Amino acid sequence: MNFYRRFVPIFCIGIDMKVLLISTNFEKTPFAVAPLGAVCMVSALKAAGHDVAFLDLCFSRYQAYPIQRQLKKFKPDIVALSIRNLDNCSFITPKSYFQNDKKIVASIRQNSDATIVIGGSGVTVSPQELAEYLGVEYAFVSEGEKSLPAFLEALDKKKPVDRIPGLWMKQENRWKYNPPDFVGDLDGLPSPAYHQINYRKYFSHGGFVAIQTKRGCSFKCIYCTYRILEGGRLRFRSPGGCVDEMEKIVKDTGASDFFFTDGVFNWPPHHALSICQEIIRRKLKIRWLAYCNPSGFDDELASAFKASGCAGIELGLDAVTEKMLISMGKGFSRNDIKIAYQSLLKSKIPFAVFLLLGGPNENYKDWAETQKILNDFGKANAVFASLGIRIYKDTPVYDLALCEGVIAKDTNILAPVYYLSPQLQNKDLVHRLDTLARQEPTWSSPLDWDKLSVRVIQKILGRFRKIPSWENIEGYGAHMRRQK
Repeated sequence: MNFYRRFVPIFCIGIDMKVLLISTNFEKTPFAVAPLGAVCMVSALKAAGHDVAFLDLCFSRYQAYPIQRQLKKFKPDIVALSIRNLDNCSFITPKSYFQNDKKIVASIRQNSDATIVIGGSGVTVSPQELAEYLGVEYAFVSEGEKSLPAFLEALDKKKPVDRIPGLWMKQENRWKYNPPDFVGDLDGLPSPAYHQINYRKYFSHGGFVAIQTKRGCSFKCIYCTYRILEGGRLRFRSPGGCVDEMEKIVKDTGASDFFFTDGVFNWPPHHALSICQEIIRRKLKIRWLAYCNPSGFDDELASAFKASGCAGIELGLDAVTEKMLISMGKGFSRNDIKIAYQSLLKSKIPFAVFLLLGGPNENYKDWAETQKILNDFGKANAVFASLGIRIYKDTPVYDLALCEGVIAKDTNILAPVYYLSPQLQNKDLVHRLDTLARQEPTWSSPLDWDKLSVRVIQKILGRFRKIPSWENIEGYGAHMRRQK
């Protein structure tokens, strides 16, 4: 059988294709995350001349029904699944999502002959394993704005697709892979199709309008996948272009709560400062949050954050002691953390600290020292202490886990596998972390996060747009976490 007749309906040959793009994420904890990557792809495909329909399954109780309706109505040639996460990355309360993606694929195949392709961050971290599990022949990794349109053009013109950048494809029972081709000029990309997102629903579940000011990550944390997703070279959008986009969203939708989704918004400081100064210059009345780390954080940056509408910072430390900062490959020092604390406290910007315990050579003394150091620096609004490092391929912790025998070369890490320091391997591990968290009213452990009372409080705070939801975690007391 002809290759193109097998994988693409014959009626689409020689014409622009009809593409149904489905965002499969349904997780709404701790808040619902609007599908920025998916609507970026909608715009890229439309700019390439394709007829595109978008389906967001986040709030669909019975996902098969909207899929069936859209397939019957739109009759796509291609169905592209945007898969955000494989699981919740929780060692203590694990929850996987890819089984639901398999149901979605089955529903599509029951109702359509369209070719199915997959992409998104969840695909990028485990492309072959996920594609095999779902039973699809094409998986796109990293950025798709160039690769998916190129793939569709090749199919349309009956040309080979085996050299498309970022494509994993199965040929004769073997997988072929091409490295991704990252977008150089981010300002040259079409604006994301924000109008496709029902922000009213996302806001009612604590969500935000997601904005990305750059791609790539220059840090080398041992577990992190950002360098796999976006590459190690920083690529910037212009401050004017970013704020143009924000201004248009405020005008068109009335939405004014934003989240900067850069891996580390404040690095490099000059770029973050330029974004803030542009917001201030235009007198744009917004609230925003961002992921940050202590690198380059000082009073000038904190002051600009505050003046531009910063409602809170999620400060990713993972570790605090010099020993564990080096072990985790963080790229900043204990003194950097101290300076960031001082600047945030001085500016009165609410901030939450995120710790990732269980790294190489960590022991219980390190836990106690971590808590003492943070207490000496001052009081964050919240400290979230998680446990266990999710292992992904092509990361330093994957190589370490191989060396220590935690995993083997043939271990399928589609289902979550975690690294824990050998010095923490005992039965009361979780209890000891929970006991540590109970010693401080602003600390919480994973045992707190899955409680019904926490989910109810989060939903109430989200509905009334109390952001950040963790700002008064000490005041929520017994409702948010167990007390001493």
